[in-house]
Amino acid sequence: MASLVSLLEPLSNSRTVVLIRDSSFGMPAVQSIHLVALTVLLAAILVLDLRLAGLSMTDWSLPSIERQLRPWALGAITLVIASGLLMFLGNPPKYLANAAFLFKMTALGLAILIQFGVLRGFFTSEPGDRRPLNVMVAGLSLTLWFSVGWAGRAIAFV
Repeated sequence: MASLVSLLEPLSNSRTVVLIRDSSFGMPAVQSIHLVALTVLLAAILVLDLRLAGLSMTDWSLPSIERQLRPWALGAITLVIASGLLMFLGNPPKYLANAAFLFKMTALGLAILIQFGVLRGFFTSEPGDRRPLNVMVAGLSLTLWFSVGWAGRAIAFV
């Protein structure tokens, strides 16, 4: 862990990160962007996963909903990762020693893998006869994404 902190030190001490970290409004602004982007991302994923499970918007085509929400999800995940990286670089030793942060990163990695890898194939066609599998996969996806949010909130308390 110490070698990772040493590796991140030049980035952590860069002019941009120091300005954000040490200013009165820098870090709160980055945190606000992070939370808004996470909210947009979770909203898009919630709509997609509920449709996949057959619990909402069943009159709409799943591929059509996915096409409409993809730009929102991709834009939001980009902002979440960029703002999260800025927050992390503000104090890497603090975050790397925090169990909630480590759990969040694990859940985030799995959630991204499932959402943009596994579920991608599910969203290209109508659910059809796969309903039990769709419900399980959508439930797993939602559990992972909401775990990311909850773990992020827990970082301040652990």
